[in-house]
Amino acid sequence: MEKSILSMLILMVTLLLCSWSATALQHCGNCGLTPVPFPLSTGPDCGNQQYKLRCSFGKLWFDALNGSSYLIASINPVLRRIVIRPASLANKICISSDFHSQGIQLNQNLPFSITNSNTILLLNCKNEILHLKPPIDCAPGSICHNYIQGNAAACASAPLCCTFKSSTGLQSAYMIKVYDGGCAAYQSFVNLDVKKVGMIKKWPEPGVEIEWALPEEPICKIPVDCKDLLYSKCLPDPISLGQKRCFCDAGFKWDPINGLCQSAAVGAVAVLVMVLGGGLFLKKQNRSKRAQKNLIKERKEMLNAKHSGKSARIFTGKEITKATNNFSKDNLIGAGGFGEVFKGILDDGTVTAIKRAKLGNTKGIDQVINEVRILCQVNHRSLVRLLGCCVELEQPIMIYEYIPNGTLFDHLHCHHSGKWTSLSWQLRLRIAYQTAEGLTYLHSAAVPPIYHRDVKSSNILLDERLNAKVSDFGLSRLVEASENNDSHIFTCAQGTLGYLDPEYYRNFQLTDKSDVYSFGVVLLEVLTSKKAIDFNREEENVNLVVYIKNVIEEDRLMEVIDPVLKEGASKLELETMKALGSLAAACLHDKRQNRPSMKEVADEIEYIISIEAGKVSKT
Repeated sequence: MEKSILSMLILMVTLLLCSWSATALQHCGNCGLTPVPFPLSTGPDCGNQQYKLRCSFGKLWFDALNGSSYLIASINPVLRRIVIRPASLANKICISSDFHSQGIQLNQNLPFSITNSNTILLLNCKNEILHLKPPIDCAPGSICHNYIQGNAAACASAPLCCTFKSSTGLQSAYMIKVYDGGCAAYQSFVNLDVKKVGMIKKWPEPGVEIEWALPEEPICKIPVDCKDLLYSKCLPDPISLGQKRCFCDAGFKWDPINGLCQSAAVGAVAVLVMVLGGGLFLKKQNRSKRAQKNLIKERKEMLNAKHSGKSARIFTGKEITKATNNFSKDNLIGAGGFGEVFKGILDDGTVTAIKRAKLGNTKGIDQVINEVRILCQVNHRSLVRLLGCCVELEQPIMIYEYIPNGTLFDHLHCHHSGKWTSLSWQLRLRIAYQTAEGLTYLHSAAVPPIYHRDVKSSNILLDERLNAKVSDFGLSRLVEASENNDSHIFTCAQGTLGYLDPEYYRNFQLTDKSDVYSFGVVLLEVLTSKKAIDFNREEENVNLVVYIKNVIEEDRLMEVIDPVLKEGASKLELETMKALGSLAAACLHDKRQNRPSMKEVADEIEYIISIEAGKVSKT
């Protein structure tokens, strides 16, 4: 009977999958040999008209403002990025051929922006450029001089050149400007490793990387305008007064990657199948005396599933009970929604932190098992190291290295108690860089990638040398590869108030940029020593992000920087504080496509550290 019910449910899912397949908006065909993915458009009847490119004689072109056009070298539909070829020098003189249009200028009303991946060389500059502040580098040791020597002889006699990284969310996200009174020429390279420039025999192909934002539902005027988007209706846009869009019907969700209304019902029925099937399975197992053994076996399989083959040491319940003195309250060092953390000493003398889910808290159990699975995969100096786990007891338990020196939150906000030391500017920069490196590893080096989902100062532990280690992966999500290689997850918003990405909160779409936003809040804490949420501040300033954004708009950032940092700081240190403030603002951009990646954030902090340490010259 149970088997037949399960078979019927599976048949229902199959029928739904066949009958509810959605029709996407019209994609454009190839331009020559180059595919044109949605939402990019090369004609009036395909793609999204906000995302126009130009196809001419089998070549794709990107049209910017002031009449300038740039050949498209490549398109990455997964990362939503285009690489264009920048203008060359005009007639062997040190002036860019797009000087008449003042370089690359993007229309800020369109969904394109210049990414942080570009290293830009400004050539043939005048002294007026020197008033610009770090991270622009106009020193004699700037890498632009290396480029001129072998690649731009026409610029050898020019008085000055500079180098900088494009900054998402700032003015350089929409332009690379050349003009009289500034610089007359430029060159750009994507993902250039500036540390290896001195060893480069041949410079890479020039390029400017541009990112496009995820499209909204198509604009419409009358119902027939939505005929190509199945399961949608032309309805008023609640955000833009007087405008209408093709909104998906109830039970369907807009899929901006493929340009279609995706059915939510199939997923719901599939979940129902799993729930009912799982219930039938558990009911049958509970009849058996082997239920407890089976549960332990299932948990071990979960812990060893979906990672690169590295498994945690499996501790016995007896070992853990002894290490914690039967979970004595004297050994309790922390507690949260997931459960409790105890200090434990193993038989060999190793001091550990032992996490135990709350009794009867299913969510806590799932989170602890999830954290163990995730930590089994990762190995980075800036991430807490997993030692093992125990699944014999009623609650699953994880054992990881003990980090003895509190959290970044403690040192920033509780040092007045005398228990925690205040952090110098150099230490704060190092901790920020190490944290960014750890998150970069999760996003870029882990397979599959991992989104933390709860980045905050209290989840950044400090060891005896005040090195940072990112902890608490209880909410983390593995980014499993899907058929269309999406790099986002739809999930109920979880995290901590004050650190939560507003886009994630609004639409439940989790991406790496959600962690970037949370890390931006941490950077504000590092700069100001103010809490992310503080009800002791005035009502409009309770949220640190809102407070500091208003301060930055009024050009008063230095007023809110921690007085401990400003006291005795050199002019160069104050400039690096401003630079970190600008980076934090970029991380906190309302539109996630305008935020940098964690790798770009880590590179920027490393560059700020090199300026502060005097390894990079400042003019």
